[in-house]
Amino acid sequence: MKIQVLFQALLSVCLLIATTCYGQTGYKLADLEVEKTGYDLQGTLRVSQSYDKQTKMLTLKMKNEYKHDIIIFQNSITFHLFVCEYVAQRKFPTNRNAISKTGRNDVTVSNMKIIKPDSTHVIPYNCEYMIAEGFDQVSFEGTVPYYLVDEKEEVIALGSVLLEEQRFDLY
Repeated sequence: MKIQVLFQALLSVCLLIATTCYGQTGYKLADLEVEKTGYDLQGTLRVSQSYDKQTKMLTLKMKNEYKHDIIIFQNSITFHLFVCEYVAQRKFPTNRNAISKTGRNDVTVSNMKIIKPDSTHVIPYNCEYMIAEGFDQVSFEGTVPYYLVDEKEEVIALGSVLLEEQRFDLY
């Protein structure tokens, strides 16, 4: 009987740790700056990073868990999102390339991306040329500022996700 109670307590602790750690994908959500009151602002913009060694694709996924649309705006003057390339696993990146949050590699195009509730926006980045040039690690770096908007696309709140460094071996 004591062993069964001890086992159930241990199982409960393991489940608590597993559910707390699930979804921790290398980002920090800054507090929302509320522009309009009277809206349900519960939720988050969940961001995850991954690298597929077979396809050589670095991927950033943004899932809107709010009840409202999110607008991610790409400014052509101030860049917020970068791909960093590392040689010989050095502490600091050898190269930092600005990329578009809207999924285009052309950062000179200024536009926005709307992410509907319960949908995911994916930014793929092809890393094949990095391997050919001798780089051995890659990571995303930067912030993802966003606007939470109502059905008229009027700003309800401003938010920002700060990406934590998460390096991936290219091969």
